Formats: sequence, C-alpha cells, structure tokens
Amino acid sequence: MEIGALAFKYWIEFLFGALATLMGVGYGWAMKKFKDSRREQKVIKHGIQALLRDRIIQSYNHCQDKCCCPIYALENVHDMFREYKALDGNGTIAKLVEEMEDMPRGNTNDKKEKKIR
Repeated sequence: MEIGALAFKYWIEFLFGALATLMGVGYGWAMKKFKDSRREQKVIKHGIQALLRDRIIQSYNHCQDKCCCPIYALENVHDMFREYKALDGNGTIAKLVEEMEDMPRGNTNDKKEKKIR
C-alpha cells in the first residue's frame, strides 16, 4: 500500500496524534514559562525586601545619630515596615521600629543661623 493511501485511510488518527503532540509540547513550554516567572517573582520579592530592610536600618541609624526621630521619618518607616512585613520580612526589624517609636520627636534638620551683614 502506498503512503498517500495510508495517510488518507488513517487521516483522523494522524490528525489527533499530531494534535496531541502539539498540545504536549505547548503544555511543556507553558509550564517552563510559568516556573521561570515564579522564580523571577521570588527574586524580585527578596530584592525589594532587602531594599526596604536597608532603608529602615539607614533611617534608624540616622535618627540614632540625631538622638530624635521626627514624625515624618517615623511615618515613612511605618510605611516601609508595613510593606516589609507584607513581603514576609522577619521580626528583627520590628525591634528597630519600636526603638524609633520610643525616640523623642524633633527635627533632624541642622539649620545654621545665617549671619546678617
């Protein structure tokens, strides 16, 4: 029997076989993209978490040096800490935030008086 006659005779089986193969390849490709996307999201999450942790620590150190924590700095730290916790941040930063809350309120701007000539 000739190949063309066999193909004509079994065209539905051939079509479903090709379709099943394409679906399998498509599923594999989609799963790879999904896993890559999840991995990338995890890396971005940890990067943002590290940046927030760094900024909170930097704000804490700045307020420690000035011996006071102005209300705007504390509000900013609270905003960062809320997002840090939403990204599953650990509790070690919470202690720094609590210490900042206990610091006296004041202005960290060191304005020098200008001499009038």
